[in-house]
Amino acid sequence: MFNFFDEIKNKVKTTKEDFFDNFNIVNLSGKIIYVEGHTGLVLLSKEKIFFKVKRGQVSVEGKDLKMPEISENTLLISGQVERVESV
Repeated sequence: MFNFFDEIKNKVKTTKEDFFDNFNIVNLSGKIIYVEGHTGLVLLSKEKIFFKVKRGQVSVEGKDLKMPEISENTLLISGQVERVESV
């Protein structure tokens, strides 16, 4: 079975062994954000969503943000995404 993240790991050479062990984010056209590896939700509003990862937090900013799905380590954010950054 094809695994997108495994393919990237195989193509990227890095000296940090844990480079890919923190979290993974996929931004689909600024409308959907898929996250693997979150460790908890910090803030949820229509304009901002903050969640924790192993070594910090990630901020998602935009308009009409929703979180239609959340599980133990994955989450899905939809809306008009304007910014995603590690803080």
